[in-house]
Amino acid sequence: MLPQPARRSPSAAERARTLLEFASSAVLDIRGADLTARPGLPPQVRCTLRPDGTVAVLVGRESALHRITALARGPLTAELECVDVAPVALPHRIRGRLHAQGLLTRSPGETPSTGETPPTGEGVLLRLDIDHLALDDLWGSECCLDPADLTAATPDPVAADEAHLLQHLAAAHADQLLLLGAGALTRPGTPPFRPEHLREVRPVALDRHGLRVRLLATDPAAPLDVRFDFHHPVAHPDDLPEAMHRLFAPTHDRSAT
Repeated sequence: MLPQPARRSPSAAERARTLLEFASSAVLDIRGADLTARPGLPPQVRCTLRPDGTVAVLVGRESALHRITALARGPLTAELECVDVAPVALPHRIRGRLHAQGLLTRSPGETPSTGETPPTGEGVLLRLDIDHLALDDLWGSECCLDPADLTAATPDPVAADEAHLLQHLAAAHADQLLLLGAGALTRPGTPPFRPEHLREVRPVALDRHGLRVRLLATDPAAPLDVRFDFHHPVAHPDDLPEAMHRLFAPTHDRSAT
């Protein structure tokens, strides 16, 4: 991952909450249970944060997690790893990892809400009481997040639309991205990267504060991440078109001259 500072940034708790809710994949492991040695892939789960700060973990009834928790006589020590992957093809595609540890129990009497049932069949809800959180993402590393801060934070308001928007940028606006990236190379303090060697610019991440792109060179130079802040933070996905227009307006002006 390629950390890059910016003028505005989401808090660590907001980033962790967003990653938890919108992770590309989430794997739950019970300490002492060799789940990875069992037939099939490691158990994928779906997660959401409850108002009380615990994590609701949805697993399929055919999952080893279901069988192990059903036989347990008390809470089990468990580890949850959520991975965030960029929705477009580019080098160093993993954008973040969230590691949570705590006590896992069943949630008797609770049923998954509509749309939460796993494709494999009926789902079972488990409950993870978090006592340790660690985050490593494009903004940096946080080894000990306060679970209470995670509960108080809100997911990024554009996270649900991010994948579609980044894929659209990559497919339909490659020339504008290239101009945007070339302009960033003139910024004071930008690491040495000759503009004539700029081959491609790929969108990496989008949040309420702005857009992150990755500059790829024709020579062996390492990729470079650059952030572009919106004029104002976006409060709702409906505000994105205007924010993106203002961001790309200088590239329209340069391409017209």
